[in-house]
Amino acid sequence: MTDFDAPVGIVGAGPVGLVAALRLARFGVPTVLLEARPELLKQGSKACLIQGDVLEILDKFGCAETIRDEGVTWTVAHTYVRNRVIRSAEYPRGLGFGPFVNISQHRIEQVLVEAAEANPLCDLRWGHEVVEVAQDSDGVTVRVDTPDGERDLRFAHLVAADGVRSKMRELMQVDWTGYTHKDRFLITDIKAKLPLAKERHFHYDPSFNPGRQLVMHPQPNDIWRIDWQLPPDADIVAERLDGRFDQRVRAVIGDIPYEIDWVSTYRFHQRVVARLRVGRVLFAGDAAHSLPPYGSRGMNSGIQDADNLAWKLASIHNGEAGEELLESYHVERYAAARENLRVTEATIRFMVPPNRLRRWARAALLGLSHSLGLAQKHVNSGRMAEPYVYTCSPIVQPSDDSLLGSFAPDLPIVEEPLRLRRLLGHRFVALCFATTGRRAAELLQQARSSSCDLVVVMPEGAPTDGVPADARVVRSSDAAALARYGTVGGTWWVARPDGHLAARGTKGEDFAAALRFSAGVDRTLVKGSPA
Repeated sequence: MTDFDAPVGIVGAGPVGLVAALRLARFGVPTVLLEARPELLKQGSKACLIQGDVLEILDKFGCAETIRDEGVTWTVAHTYVRNRVIRSAEYPRGLGFGPFVNISQHRIEQVLVEAAEANPLCDLRWGHEVVEVAQDSDGVTVRVDTPDGERDLRFAHLVAADGVRSKMRELMQVDWTGYTHKDRFLITDIKAKLPLAKERHFHYDPSFNPGRQLVMHPQPNDIWRIDWQLPPDADIVAERLDGRFDQRVRAVIGDIPYEIDWVSTYRFHQRVVARLRVGRVLFAGDAAHSLPPYGSRGMNSGIQDADNLAWKLASIHNGEAGEELLESYHVERYAAARENLRVTEATIRFMVPPNRLRRWARAALLGLSHSLGLAQKHVNSGRMAEPYVYTCSPIVQPSDDSLLGSFAPDLPIVEEPLRLRRLLGHRFVALCFATTGRRAAELLQQARSSSCDLVVVMPEGAPTDGVPADARVVRSSDAAALARYGTVGGTWWVARPDGHLAARGTKGEDFAAALRFSAGVDRTLVKGSPA
């Protein structure tokens, strides 16, 4: 049975599902998005930060600049202990969108929905709730409750991106490993002109939340998100009725006028499904893993799931790879989820010590943090997330080179589009670094007949005689970055459609096998390739 409503169905039209659809559309693959909500609903700041590296994904379908321009870009994270700054971590701005842009998840969803509804390959259906699912060797059939009654839809593959309360997890009976933390947290979005730098402000044991934590993030239009760790007996509903909620806010901001934009409480999760791939059903985002907000890993890691999955589904549906390529999605993104859980677990154990000894140790460390630099370094206020490096992937060349498996480092180039990453993300790329045109031709001897784009990066002034006519030549004056990529001796790299570097070599005759390996077509690296 191969009569499909679309090659790929997507359950959930949050940021993850929308990105999956838009990336698949960029590869020419139609999708149907099934969203149980009747329309896009405002839910305050919710996920309130998008990383610059993740905006690179949205840039591939034209949504990144709007979000960057409307959001609040920041580069400094302040950590306070008992109302005094102990550390201000600075993050480089870089060449692209980063490092971090604060903007509400709701506004990101608005931008993505507009793009999806304007794209003829994205069929977004509101008020469509999946109530049954069954799969066989050829595809997945879902029964959907729609405004016009129940109907069955069939897809070759189904992406489950329906959030932390995933109905798809329940229907597929997948194991949801991990735990839910007992402490509650309060999110309040307030509109106020605060005399604070529009940066991250993380407080341990402040006078306005003694013994607990509080974090403040600026949002566009003078909105500030404030997160309180709550005591067990806190009753926010009662506080809003009797005036104590106003006292709670004023303890933080003083007598400055403010308006409440949104209020919510939550308990965070440390969970991941046992398998991100269950036959032809692929779990992504909060449906696959749920994380605390520390380091802003939730929505960002979910969008990275979608980007990783989209090119692999496209390769299968375009006849370039077989079903087995999808196993690499589970391997790579499950490893990324486990790493995120490991980092956030360390943060949790510091923020909420599990026993008396750890509580004593943390109190001592916080007490020393005002005067001892070593103590300041060990105050854990959440390590900011970075793209995962796929060092143990079955489709990334084994090597000691730290660049392999990583999201390709950006590089300034003289020509439009002025930086390297904007040349990646649409197909596989043979990325060649050389100092002469003849060396570039040697390195690209097999790449020219392969199904990938050819990009040659050269120092300014280097001779281009001999560069293949079908290669795009760009130049850079960043000698250190060029050397890291291997310009001097000449090196080719295989850059995947998600921008991660999958293989490298210095012999042109090795490229074709490395490309097949990176695309999941051939699991055996050519003899002599660098390891």
